[in-house]
Amino acid sequence: MIKKIDQKIFFALYNFAVSHELISKSAVFITKFSSKFFSLTYFIAVGWLIYSSDPKLRSFILIPTAVYLTVKLIPFLYNRSRPFAEYSVKSLVKQRRDQSFPSTHAASSMIISMAFINIRPEFGALMFGLAVITALSRIMVGVHYPTDIIGSWLLAAIINLLALKL
Repeated sequence: MIKKIDQKIFFALYNFAVSHELISKSAVFITKFSSKFFSLTYFIAVGWLIYSSDPKLRSFILIPTAVYLTVKLIPFLYNRSRPFAEYSVKSLVKQRRDQSFPSTHAASSMIISMAFINIRPEFGALMFGLAVITALSRIMVGVHYPTDIIGSWLLAAIINLLALKL
């Protein structure tokens, strides 16, 4: 049942993007450049936290690192085909035919937004909105299922909560 819902939402978003040129171009732009934006913003913040000797630096670095490593480890245990490969639809971006779950883009953008929420909630809220847009773009361009995104977000949230409790 979840697979059918996943497939239905995927095709609704993908077909919407494919049938609207402005939407597809926007989704391609976002999916190509959002990781650069999140990385740049994150490393600027790391530099600022180092410069200001902020005690939150440690968790700001360690929590996203833990999420990233977890997301990179999971495909060795569970390999799911990307939707464009499984359904033979055209990916709107150049993408390897590697694993779909979990989404590194979605997990990274979400944990970076959570890291900002932990230190600057107002900026973190803005980053959270951008993380949601990033995740939607990954579905619209044909490289992830909705459950890849939701699973990535859950991983980021669980690791963030556990790390903050420690």
